[in-house]
Amino acid sequence: MGMRLRYALPNAVTCISIVAALLSIAESLAGRFESAAWFVLLCVLLDKADGTVARMLKASSRFGIEMDSLSDLCSFGVAPAVLSIAYLAGPSAATPLASELWFRIAVYSGSALFVICAALRLAKFNVLTDVYGKEFFFGIPTTFCGGASCSYFLAVQKYFLPPIALEIFPAILAVLALLMVSRIPLPKIHKRKTLTMNVVQIANLVCVYVCGLLRIFPEYLLAIALVYLVTGTVWAAAKGIKPPALDVHGQPIVPAAPAAAASTVAQEELVAAEDLAVGQPPLVEVERDK
Repeated sequence: MGMRLRYALPNAVTCISIVAALLSIAESLAGRFESAAWFVLLCVLLDKADGTVARMLKASSRFGIEMDSLSDLCSFGVAPAVLSIAYLAGPSAATPLASELWFRIAVYSGSALFVICAALRLAKFNVLTDVYGKEFFFGIPTTFCGGASCSYFLAVQKYFLPPIALEIFPAILAVLALLMVSRIPLPKIHKRKTLTMNVVQIANLVCVYVCGLLRIFPEYLLAIALVYLVTGTVWAAAKGIKPPALDVHGQPIVPAAPAAAASTVAQEELVAAEDLAVGQPPLVEVERDK
């Protein structure tokens, strides 16, 4: 497979996700709210797929990471927020509270906070991916928050729950927004050490794809999301997992060197300065640059 094609395939999947997010927004504006929510869940499946394709083809790139983040902002930030505004405060609003100014302010505020925090989360992820490592998320991922919010919306619609169940939707978005920018540890889904856990993960992953593609059982998707969130955060807390300490620039804080080591460094710098003064190249400094 050609080099360009190999890198183009995962980015093509990402582009399909962007189109699905656009369709979700269009469906929300047209008043087809359930379809809009299902398109967001399709984006969840595509978000997992593009990363898998990139790893299989060994086609991960910085460009792909940035592209994926832009797609995620559209899919899991903007699209759910537009769904919230269109359903609760738009021309086709499904609640009598839509005529109340305080409610409309609440809807717009919760939705705006959700989009802003999604953008902050994605920007932080791009900067700190190498620092945080491959085992844990620190802060709840935008993919989870977008998918969980729309699964909740669909489950409420399916079982005809009282209007209050969706009138609190902006509050749910606000809570998810704060979880996105938090530093709560959550284990990433990857290959486990035990066969049982791997089988459970694969079986649920297959079921999620079937439900998402066939647009069935949103309550199952919501339940899976909640179980993952609760068990993952509790397990991480029990293990004492904590995010790495960062300075004001978002860089990991390196512990101060012992006094002896600091003295050695000072001596090396002094030797380098003396060499430079007599016209010799600073060998120590050159070594550090390698």
